[in-house]
Amino acid sequence: MYQDETAISIGSDTIDARRWYAEDIRHAAPVIKNHKITEAFAEVPRERYLGHGPWTIHSRLSVGTTYKSVSDDPKHLYHDLLISIDEALGINNGLPSLWAHVFDNLDIKPGETVLQVGAGLGYFTAILAELVTETGRVVAYEYEDKLAKQAKQNLNHYQQVEVISGNAAEADEFPQLDIIVGCAGVTHVPKVWLSHLAECGRLVLPFTGEDQWGFLLHLQKSGADLSAKSIGPCGFYHCYGARTEEDGKALMSVLKSEPRSVQGIQHYHVGAPREDQNDVWLKGNGFWITKSKVS
Repeated sequence: MYQDETAISIGSDTIDARRWYAEDIRHAAPVIKNHKITEAFAEVPRERYLGHGPWTIHSRLSVGTTYKSVSDDPKHLYHDLLISIDEALGINNGLPSLWAHVFDNLDIKPGETVLQVGAGLGYFTAILAELVTETGRVVAYEYEDKLAKQAKQNLNHYQQVEVISGNAAEADEFPQLDIIVGCAGVTHVPKVWLSHLAECGRLVLPFTGEDQWGFLLHLQKSGADLSAKSIGPCGFYHCYGARTEEDGKALMSVLKSEPRSVQGIQHYHVGAPREDQNDVWLKGNGFWITKSKVS
């Protein structure tokens, strides 16, 4: 449970707004497997992680259009909306219902260890910390040093959270990971992440083309097998170190030529496919995705 409510000025109307917001997200996501997600959104004050308003809010009806909240009242933050955290870099806080959907698909449990790639200012890191509880661990990487420093400050009341300023795709030391969740678009899964993924470990990464659009790739490990599925379309800022231009173009091409085919993917493989393999959905540099299980 969130323990630092006194660190910021909170009125009962703001707390009520946050509870309404959490319930709205439960329906919008929807949250089906793990109702602790709804509780976490109701507990964590979004304003702690977004600073003082007014805030720059992204329109839901006109992509690329933003507007300023009319005041610095925290209640403006308790809607299912994107909030800018660095306008110059084009980085936003993320859509709450999308991340509730991701976390529900991952079915995160108390005591698990999570790698988060792209902490931003730490809001969704806090949600993850609530889900794993004090018995678990969240290792959160943030590439932008300025954001990482602020995230560390924002999250300093969570003993189970470690924020690291750096590139998670280039790191080589991780604990054994039950969950990997990426908040920036990749074109492949770095081998170092897979090598630290525990048996029955799960990951969700935005798999995106050069145009920043793609799908949320869900993998689950069972022995040497990585079952794969899409859990929905997405658009994301690029992830440093987990992309190649060639793979980005190949993914963008298949998604544009066969947009519905992504629903048929079943497995992610490391290496190169056999020449006689006829169910390859996407062939990348050092990986391939199939539409059915390889014998």
